[in-house]
Amino acid sequence: MKNSLRRKFIIFALIIIIPLATSNITAVLTNRKINENYSIMLSKLNNINEIKNLLNEASDNFNKYIQTNNTQCRNDYRKDLNEALNKVNSLKEISDVESQYILRDLINTLYSYRAEGEKTIELYDNRGSIDTYYEHYVSTKEIQTYCNSYITNLTDSYISYNDTLYKSYEVKERIINKIIMLYITAALLMSILSTLFFIRNISLKLRQLVKASKKVSNGDFEMVGGEKTDIYELDLLSEAFNSMIKNIKVYINSLKRNAELERKVIDDEITILKYENALKLSQLKVLQSQINPHFLFNTLNCINQTAIKENASTTEELIKSVSGILRYSLTMMERNATLKEEIDVVKQYIFIQKVRYDERVTFILDLKVDLTKVKVPGMTLQPFVENAFIHGIEPMEDGGNIGITIYEEGSYTIVLIEDSGCGIDEETLSKLSSEDNSSEHIGHTTGMGIRSTINRLELLYDEKNLFAIESKKGLGTKIYLKIPKKVLM
Repeated sequence: MKNSLRRKFIIFALIIIIPLATSNITAVLTNRKINENYSIMLSKLNNINEIKNLLNEASDNFNKYIQTNNTQCRNDYRKDLNEALNKVNSLKEISDVESQYILRDLINTLYSYRAEGEKTIELYDNRGSIDTYYEHYVSTKEIQTYCNSYITNLTDSYISYNDTLYKSYEVKERIINKIIMLYITAALLMSILSTLFFIRNISLKLRQLVKASKKVSNGDFEMVGGEKTDIYELDLLSEAFNSMIKNIKVYINSLKRNAELERKVIDDEITILKYENALKLSQLKVLQSQINPHFLFNTLNCINQTAIKENASTTEELIKSVSGILRYSLTMMERNATLKEEIDVVKQYIFIQKVRYDERVTFILDLKVDLTKVKVPGMTLQPFVENAFIHGIEPMEDGGNIGITIYEEGSYTIVLIEDSGCGIDEETLSKLSSEDNSSEHIGHTTGMGIRSTINRLELLYDEKNLFAIESKKGLGTKIYLKIPKKVLM
């Protein structure tokens, strides 16, 4: 493609303007980002200061209530403390790791402060034991001191982080400014050199045309020679001048160009046909089929009906148990279930294993609570029972016992799953007790691992240490699940 003067001017302008504009825009955006971060830092520091003030006001109202028994002071204490907690939660977008750790500790300490304060108020209102009341009162004041310390640490950490961040922005800004200055200098030199080269090309071609014109006036129809320039208008002028001298050559060249265009059109048509053929071939895709769970349920029901007709009662119950476990795992995996529903699906699993292994395994259920009032994530108990069977009882030639005991202990419902199997070595036991997901024991029925099941339970109740395991090699295993007595929303 030939370069016209207009196109050359546009390209030249773009080469100069676009990088310069990009550099300037980058500098502006960098400054804007610095200003935005500075505003955000001031806002967060202001929030931290407001949290400190609210905490101090809450402490004052707490003291006034203890001293005067003024209900309004108690309400103001709770209001100020809740506002402080809301503002602390609004700071969770702090990006540096150190501030996040301090913020996490501050949040936990504030919740402890509120809980301890409410316990002190409760003892004060109910005229409880003086020793107990005083102990909680002193604990409340100590926790408040920790809260103030965390707030001070958070302020220092956040200021230090932003100071480092701004210094890096300043370095970037200086680098950008240097690049802009270097580019302006380079652009100026390139402009001067390009102008000189451009003037040279124009003057050279114009001198050739003037010389050829003089020869034509003298009867010498010599064509304009010399190499072509990179300026389209000058080359066009030379070609027009030469066409007056040799029209036939121009006509032949025109025929050649037309033939080349026709060939190009034919090539384009062939290319289009190839594309159309490839498109038709690409549309012949084979759809992959997937087994619908409803088809599987319907198939099991069909087998179940056949078993009923053939009076195969054990086969009928097996199919019902398999179908029940499959349906439960598909529908309850992402939902919460009652312990009654969990025990029902465990009973179906137990039935399957008893049919399979007959007298090798004995299951014992001891349920001492109302199972309908306790909720857990769906498919919580079955993976533990399955692991007890697979890793505890199945390897033993003489089989063994698996027991499930559910009872209440303080503010928790305890689920004890124990087996008389081969036990667990200390290394595996240590991995199971840790939060290392690399030690997952995956169940055959649902693919749900022990650690994943524990994590789901802890996330549901927002509480840690809900799982414990006791085992010795050759002496069986005991698994304890602690389910808090909380009303789930």
